[in-house]
Amino acid sequence: MHVTDLAINKIMGMRFAASGDTHILEMPESPLLLNHLGSIHAGVQFSLAEACSGAFLQLHLPSWQDQVMAVLRTSEVKFRAPAHGCLRASAQFDGASAEVLSRQLATRGRALASVLVEVCDAQRIVTMSGSYQWFLRLQPKAS
Repeated sequence: MHVTDLAINKIMGMRFAASGDTHILEMPESPLLLNHLGSIHAGVQFSLAEACSGAFLQLHLPSWQDQVMAVLRTSEVKFRAPAHGCLRASAQFDGASAEVLSRQLATRGRALASVLVEVCDAQRIVTMSGSYQWFLRLQPKAS
């Protein structure tokens, strides 16, 4: 399942970026997403960043996609500026690479993956950044 298939992410309007873009996910502004100040709500930005971190792992660990159960373990975020317009989320590994994580899954059956995410608004201003740590575990094989 892709992160954009989740009902809450659909409601918020999350979508994958066009092929070749530097970001992974984007989300247009809508009245549903605004806070009391007229900017995009912090919780919405958090959700976009969390979904981006999960999508990033799916993109970088494709051979494990149907075999691994992934759950968010911890996150630490910093809101940097009010967000307006279409938001764009990009990600990168923090520490272990896809190769290291694949090796850990193959040998130990589990791994911790840390992903750094930035959310930018329509003016390319970083509105939020965060670190998302995922617990990855191989699913038991069906008999």
